[in-house]
Amino acid sequence: MIEVEEVAEATYRLEAPLPSVGSIFSVYLIREENGVLIEPGPTLAIPAIQEGMRQLGMRELSYIIPTHIHLDHGGGVGKLAELFPQATVVLHPRGARHVIDPSRLIQGTRIAFGDDFELRYGPIFPVPESQVKVPLDGETICIDGRELQVIYAPGHAPHHIAIFDQKTGGLFCGEALGVPSYGAESFPLPSAAPPDFNVEVYLETIERLKGLRPRMLFYSHDGVGREPEKLISRAVENTLMFRDIVLKALKKGETPEAIGRRLQEYVSTFGLKAGEVGMEMTVFGYTTYFKKKGLA
Repeated sequence: MIEVEEVAEATYRLEAPLPSVGSIFSVYLIREENGVLIEPGPTLAIPAIQEGMRQLGMRELSYIIPTHIHLDHGGGVGKLAELFPQATVVLHPRGARHVIDPSRLIQGTRIAFGDDFELRYGPIFPVPESQVKVPLDGETICIDGRELQVIYAPGHAPHHIAIFDQKTGGLFCGEALGVPSYGAESFPLPSAAPPDFNVEVYLETIERLKGLRPRMLFYSHDGVGREPEKLISRAVENTLMFRDIVLKALKKGETPEAIGRRLQEYVSTFGLKAGEVGMEMTVFGYTTYFKKKGLA
């Protein structure tokens, strides 16, 4: 039985269980018109989505909106487009072509998640071009009087978007505002996914999203943050601190493992623990960025 929680007016959150992965995948459903699905997750999350829709009496979807096309956020859009052929899949222009023809996306996913990614997350299927919508930056999608503003939010990935619900003040932020390390009201750490993580752009996006003055943050890898101003400030602080720690260590010639330990030491001063895999990915993301900039 999937637990479906109402987190704002006609907005529901459920967690898609993927036992072999060990991460939280939050899926959001808006019960307006035929319905909106935000953050569909990987293909293996679809049974949980279908059960959540059943509980809510939702039979169709008008829109399917991943914040970005990384496997854990948008891997299931192809299968969902097949199941709901009347639905429109909303994508950043830099992600749309890789969803219509996912050959390069699958290749990159194998590199990032391993050759066995389908066993843990499910396969990636193409989305028919006729079902794809590429909104302009700042464009508003209206669903039965409800306005969802699409905002380009690069930094974590160049194809990242955020969705601002003007009715509730809720911001579906993906990983653009960091990832909470221990509960949605805790300590958001930077999400530095290689090879496209860009610290400067990431910080610019955070400031832009802060300017929306959201009343709540709908995280993709956790629940709902209800102190957005504090959480966004902490995301900025941690992004800058990680930047300084990694760059200083790189200039000293330290190994990735040693840099990861330095980041863990910083996080532990707040009584928190970050997963080793997460730290390894973060070090790789920052290191790749600094190498591209010629700083390491």
